[in-house]
Amino acid sequence: MVELLALSAHAMLFGLLSPGLAPASNALRPRASSALRSRAGASRAKAVASWLAEVDEKGVEYVGSYGTPREMPFLPLPEICLAGRSNVGKSSCLNALSGRRKKVAVASKQPGRTRLLNLFRVGRACAITDLPGYGFAKVSRDMQDSWKKNIEGYMKRREQLRLSVLLVDAQREPSELDASLLDFLAYYEVPTLVVATKTDKLKPAQLDASLAALADALELPEGQPLPFSAVTKDGRKELWNAIQAQAAGEKLR
Repeated sequence: MVELLALSAHAMLFGLLSPGLAPASNALRPRASSALRSRAGASRAKAVASWLAEVDEKGVEYVGSYGTPREMPFLPLPEICLAGRSNVGKSSCLNALSGRRKKVAVASKQPGRTRLLNLFRVGRACAITDLPGYGFAKVSRDMQDSWKKNIEGYMKRREQLRLSVLLVDAQREPSELDASLLDFLAYYEVPTLVVATKTDKLKPAQLDASLAALADALELPEGQPLPFSAVTKDGRKELWNAIQAQAAGEKLR
């Protein structure tokens, strides 16, 4: 973790000191007129409504499962990936996002069942890749190494990747595996949104304590982790909004 953070810090320092790369001062940037800002806001709201309408109309459609990143087709769409430990609820999250009665992903009680890169499409809105889980799967060391290689290959090859949604279990204490994956994603400069799943299993006070503990241990920005329940659908709209914003090239707030 220290090496990765040091590498990131070095890259940031190099960028700041390189000629011609220094960011312009906010004080020197021209401000748009109030009319232009209002027009931009209206345009943004229209784009969000159109995007979410596409989601509701098309739902999440299964494209295929692939053994390696090289086998995956390149869809002309911004791409989102779902990452997390085995049995954290990635398949359940995907089914909740789909908004359909028929499940698009197989949710298994056996950790580590998702061993392939599963690709889904949301109309003309975006693509979603369900990555293999990690941490709990009772498989051989060779299989674990293969998973790691595939995920690394995926991060390097998917140029259209816009966001990684890292799922963590709200019922569990913060994990070193989750922290390591956050460092891994930071190394590849992938914007990441941390989502706490299975929130319906906790009482309000327990949930507040869990979210605070996760935010503190993983050093998350304000507003993360996003609470989510595949059972009650709490957090579904907020998660789609975050995905849409990142797919459109905006920064996470």
